[in-house]
Amino acid sequence: MDIRKLEAFCHVYETQSFSRAGEVMFLSQPTISSHVANLEAELGVRLFDRLGRRVLPTQAGDILYRSARAIFSQVAQARSSIETLRDQVVGELVIGCSTIPAHHILPGFLAGFGQRYPLVSFRVQTGDSSEVATRVVDGQWPLGLMGHRPENDELAVHPLFEDETVVVASSAAPWLPTVSGPLSVRDLTGLPWVMRERGSATRRALEDTLAGLGLSLQDINVRCWVDGTCEAVAHVLSGVGLSVTSHLATRQMVESGALVRLDVPELMGRRRFYLVFHRDRQMFPAYKAFVDHCLGL
Repeated sequence: MDIRKLEAFCHVYETQSFSRAGEVMFLSQPTISSHVANLEAELGVRLFDRLGRRVLPTQAGDILYRSARAIFSQVAQARSSIETLRDQVVGELVIGCSTIPAHHILPGFLAGFGQRYPLVSFRVQTGDSSEVATRVVDGQWPLGLMGHRPENDELAVHPLFEDETVVVASSAAPWLPTVSGPLSVRDLTGLPWVMRERGSATRRALEDTLAGLGLSLQDINVRCWVDGTCEAVAHVLSGVGLSVTSHLATRQMVESGALVRLDVPELMGRRRFYLVFHRDRQMFPAYKAFVDHCLGL
């Protein structure tokens, strides 16, 4: 149903005249009549009774007018909201986030930004780093925070935060190594492991390290596979196995003594988290302000 024809119909309804409706819309009377006739043909019902010079709406015309006015009201509201969105830092931000940033990095940024811009709300979607990159490229998530640098020229990529990779185990685990000093990965292959899902940046870092030593995941004793960092840490805490994970995610539990850090130089290192967005997507003021906030601009 053509909105221009609906507009012509509404003006005829309000003025009770095809000629006056044409004057309002700067169209000829035959054009207005044609628009209304096309609507009647499309709906299969008469919308007006022509009584000499008088034009009176039928019952169907009354129903269509009420619905059309509601449509025009919603369009006006949408236009007003878009104009506000275009010119002000308002609206909802949709942010895709991998596990560690979702729990330990993003909340601080949202709190500070929300205090500065109280008319902005947030929707945080979570997935592993590979899913974040895919959804930002596809346009489903306008912004993403992830644990590895994506290899896609369509994405703008900004380093955001640094973390440390650690190896942790439950302090009560009966299989904890008793030797003091640094351990090699080969010393740990026979111990039970808790392993993240494919697509995790943490798992990717572990696989890269193992490959450099001529090893793979098949060479270690993976006791349990999990989907996220929180699940991995929970299983490590209960003694299911050890795991390579984030210092941010385990710091408090290590400080409390519930977990112990194993000294495995081959698996210890720094890792970065990145803020990413599509280079070619239009960025409204709220998104631009949030990116600037995260990058300290």
